Amino acid sequence: MGLFGKRAEDQPTVQRQPPRDIEALEELVNNLEGVTDEASSWRIYASTYLEFYDLEYVAVWLVENGTPRLEYECGRLAGTLGSGGVPGLLQQAIRGGHAVYANESAVGSDARFGTAVRSGAKACTVVPISKSGRVTAALEYFTRNDVSPDAALISKWGAIARVAEQARVAALTAYFTRQIADDRLAVTNVVTALGNTNDSSVALRAALDAVRTAFHWAYGSYWQIDDDENVLRFRVESGEAGEEFKKVTLAATFAEGVGLSGRAWRARDLVFVRDIGQLTDCVRAPAAQRAGVRSGVCFPISSGDRIVGTMDFFTTEFVELSDSRMDALRNVQQLVSQRLDVVRGAEASAHNARALLDTVSRLRTATADASSVADEAVGRASDMTGDVASLNDASAAIGDVIQIISSIADQTNLLALNATIEAARAGEIGKGFAVVAGEVKELARETAEATKKVSEQIAALQSSAESVAGGIRTTSETIAQLDTVQARIGEVLEEQASMAHAFEH
Repeated sequence: MGLFGKRAEDQPTVQRQPPRDIEALEELVNNLEGVTDEASSWRIYASTYLEFYDLEYVAVWLVENGTPRLEYECGRLAGTLGSGGVPGLLQQAIRGGHAVYANESAVGSDARFGTAVRSGAKACTVVPISKSGRVTAALEYFTRNDVSPDAALISKWGAIARVAEQARVAALTAYFTRQIADDRLAVTNVVTALGNTNDSSVALRAALDAVRTAFHWAYGSYWQIDDDENVLRFRVESGEAGEEFKKVTLAATFAEGVGLSGRAWRARDLVFVRDIGQLTDCVRAPAAQRAGVRSGVCFPISSGDRIVGTMDFFTTEFVELSDSRMDALRNVQQLVSQRLDVVRGAEASAHNARALLDTVSRLRTATADASSVADEAVGRASDMTGDVASLNDASAAIGDVIQIISSIADQTNLLALNATIEAARAGEIGKGFAVVAGEVKELARETAEATKKVSEQIAALQSSAESVAGGIRTTSETIAQLDTVQARIGEVLEEQASMAHAFEH
């Protein structure tokens, strides 16, 4: 006889061999290969026994701090029995630590079982599951036939339950081990993808592609904080989730605390939502559900102590995040933030290097122009020095002429004096000549005064010319010093240019 006996309709003349318990365990082990988390393992456990034994109802109760909590139920009666209170048979199994069986004659001890009997059930079996001597869970079965087990059969049920629990735990352990390995590989792949990028836009795309691919998700997007309006704006996407979802995404913005991305922004930590339909404040949720999006996860991207954006990812089936995967995603969050910081810092440095090179180039041009002007000034100063020397020579020559004129005027004045004397001796005859002699004398006097003024002006001009020549010499010396300074500036600019080139590359 199997764990739950024969079906009632199998009792007549031709009886079928009941399912063997070992076959049920084999079926359970095979089905547990699809486990993805603790909850899924219980779902597989319950549904396997429900189908294998053709039961009316199977429920999984988890016992936490001595208090049972309905974890999962399946079968024809699922959703009709309620989960309030603790069934009497369940309490009995937990306290005794062994399987408990009751048929429809014992409905008075369990109101829940009574409801099941009125719906067609004939018997109830509760099998506790223990770990380290403490009951941690119990399975509740409703059947359509009465087994009336003896003590040996009840003991057998407990042994089968222990083997099934070991298979469940082993399947979970194997899954978590694979997931840890997968998570580590995923982080490694993300690091590799990011290590090959030196452009922030390329790095964002690479990060989205790497994370989405590594964790087998359908769609990902990066949202950047608009500092002016203090909202998240869409920046770049990876994958596909339908045209409607994309259209809504491109037009959406999220304030801090709103939607999946806004919640990650406010929490400054990873946020996971198993059912995207729970995001009633997210404008993308309805479109996501229509596109077949089920679960979503988002983590913030930081720069120093400041959140600068978020990355969110979506799946086309409901998923659960284990502690291992949460840790892996937080590692990815940190790695992506750090790499983007490095890339943006390198971009800023390269920009500054290019700006420095541009400045050096302009300074080079200005220095060359200054050198050209200085050379021209030196040439002009040299020309002016020559002109001043020529002016001195001309002034000296004019002085010589003035001296001749002055000598002629003196001689003329002397002759005019002699003529006046002779005219006086001549009497009436010499009066006319005396007048002319007087005019000549006056003219000689005026000529002498004029030559004196010219001599004074020439002396002043020569003095000014000497001062100008001295100033020009000083200017030439200063310009020569400026040339030395310009040369030193050129050397410094060359050093700056070399450093800027090295910094840029």
